[in-house]
Amino acid sequence: MVGVVWRAFTSGWLTPPWGYNIDLEYKPITSVEELGSKKETYTEYYSRSFKGQETRKLYIMRHGERADNAFGDWTSHCFDKNGNYFQTDLNMPETVPKRSGGYNTYLKDSPLTKIGIFLAQLTSEAFKKEQINVSHVYCSPSLRCIQTCHAFLEGCGKNDIKIKVEPGLYEWWAFFGDSLPESLTPEELTTWGYNIDLEYQPIISIDALGGKKETYAEYCSRSLVVSTEAMNAHSHGNVLFVAHGCTVAACSWELTGKKTELTQETVDVAVGVPYCGFIEVSQCGDKWKKGRPFLHLSHTSNAVFDYSRLF
Repeated sequence: MVGVVWRAFTSGWLTPPWGYNIDLEYKPITSVEELGSKKETYTEYYSRSFKGQETRKLYIMRHGERADNAFGDWTSHCFDKNGNYFQTDLNMPETVPKRSGGYNTYLKDSPLTKIGIFLAQLTSEAFKKEQINVSHVYCSPSLRCIQTCHAFLEGCGKNDIKIKVEPGLYEWWAFFGDSLPESLTPEELTTWGYNIDLEYQPIISIDALGGKKETYAEYCSRSLVVSTEAMNAHSHGNVLFVAHGCTVAACSWELTGKKTELTQETVDVAVGVPYCGFIEVSQCGDKWKKGRPFLHLSHTSNAVFDYSRLF
């Protein structure tokens, strides 16, 4: 807005001498011509208010609809005795990767449903509407996150961006029980057509995560380490994390300085992040702040159709 004041005093609206000490050499961040005569949305105003201050943005997104949440114990009726997969619902994936550990490894590492993939592609519309350009992508090793990331980048027309698989973006240990899931390796994911950065060295390795349970405080600390290290690795360009609901909460809270305790309310907020829900956090100098609002998506569930009840 300083730029607008300067233009007012030098463009004929008000002319010196009026006794105000105006910097006549100042070049406005936003000129009167750029403001124009059109009405602006709140998002446009928000962006203008911080123009010239923000250096980088981090977008943190939850994965799409997962098959085990939609269908419960789906593996028991979607694989034959030889471990071959077959589709039993139109919303189930048509194919799933063959896993060295057998189909039981899907119990802790569920794929997306078809709706889940569609949600990821639809969410990319918000980024295109706001003309957001993502340059670097980090993803939890969970298959549902990899698939969400892949579908989202396809929707954005950014298939050329390689996905950095980061174990540090796994959700909190408390949701896993006694052990971490057996995830597909970056090489296996590449074989299945995902554009994985095979040269990427994780900030936190699988070995560093395994072997012990972590407290909530340790999980928050892990989230901050990954967020900080990932952002420091890039001097330019926006960064995208695709991970879990609790990741959206923990990473954004830790970066913006909101310290939380493990309470029922904290858990409810974290697990309440909807499928493909995402948040923007922006850096201004050495401070991080909550970003602008975006269009998000919502939808209702569709129950299983028992057509036998009609007869």
